[in-house]
Amino acid sequence: MGKHTEENKDRFPAFFKHIYVSYIPNNRDNLKQILLKVIFIICLVAFIISAGYLANYFYEAQNQENIAEKSRELWAEVEEKEKNLTLEEIEIEIEKVSKALKDENPDYKAWIKISGTKIDYPIYQTDNNEYYLNHNQNRKRSAYGAIYFDYENKITKEKTDKNLVIYGHEMKNGSMFGELKKLKSLSFYKEHPTIDFSIFNKESSYKIYSIFILNADRNDDNGYIYNIYRQNFSGEKDFDAWVKEAYERSVINTNVDVKYGDNIITLVTCSNDFPNARLIVMAREIRENEQMDVDTSLATVNASPRYPQKWYDARGIKK
Repeated sequence: MGKHTEENKDRFPAFFKHIYVSYIPNNRDNLKQILLKVIFIICLVAFIISAGYLANYFYEAQNQENIAEKSRELWAEVEEKEKNLTLEEIEIEIEKVSKALKDENPDYKAWIKISGTKIDYPIYQTDNNEYYLNHNQNRKRSAYGAIYFDYENKITKEKTDKNLVIYGHEMKNGSMFGELKKLKSLSFYKEHPTIDFSIFNKESSYKIYSIFILNADRNDDNGYIYNIYRQNFSGEKDFDAWVKEAYERSVINTNVDVKYGDNIITLVTCSNDFPNARLIVMAREIRENEQMDVDTSLATVNASPRYPQKWYDARGIKK
C-alpha cells in the first residue's frame, strides 16, 4: 500500500513536468517551438471559451423551453376541454389560466400561437421596450427575453388599441419569433394563414394580410420608415392608404381584405436581410359572422414588393 502511494507521488510531478515541457514555452525552446506553443495555448483557450459558450447556450435554450412548456400545458388543457364546453364555459377556463399566469408574472397580458411553428407563448407588457429584451417570462435575465407588447399600446378591458404591436427575438434555434420567417414562403403561408390570439379571456383568429421587410433606421430608406405603430387615422381613406402600403411591401399577395375599424396585430422581429432590418407580419381579426377559413388559392408571390433602400443597396439592385 505504502509503496504504491510513493509511486503515484512520483508520477504526478513527472506528468506535470511533461505538460510543462511539451506545451508551455520555456528556456529550452527555440523561437519556432515558442511560437507553436503560444499558438497552441491561444487555440486551447479559444476552444474552452467556445465550448463554455455553447454549453451555456444549449442549457439556457432548454431552460427557456421548459419554462414556456409549463405555460403551454395550461393552455393545452383548455384546448382539450373546449370541445365539450359552451363559449361562456371556455371563457371561465381561459380566465383560470390567465390568473395562473398573472400570479406568476403580473405583466401577463395575452397569448399568441401560430400553428406549424414554435410560436406558442404568453405575451407581457411593462413600461418600457427594453426589459423583456433580456428577461424571460419569469423575470430572470435571459438572452431569449420574452414575447411582449409595445409599452405605448393601451391594453385594458375599458380601452384597447386597434393595432397591437408585439415583439420577439429571432432566435437561431427557432424559438420566440425565430420561425416567423417561414411565413415568407408562399407554400408555408398557404398552410398557416392565421394567428391564434387570446386576450381578456377571448379567443380569436387573425388573418395574416402582409409579410414584409422594414428598416428600423430612417437612413436605411432615404429618411423614411413605414409607421407600423399607427393608431389614429383622419378617416377611412387615410386608413386605406396605410393598409395599401402594407400590401405593396408584402412579399406575398395574400388577398386578405382589411377594413377601417378592424382589430390588428403587428408582429416584429429581427431579419438578416441587411443590418438592423426587421421582419413584420400584420394580421387582422376575423370579423363576426365571417368565414374562418382563408381562401389561400388566391395568394401569390409578389413579384416586386417594396423594400427599404438598404435592401436594394445590399444587393446592388436599382430600386
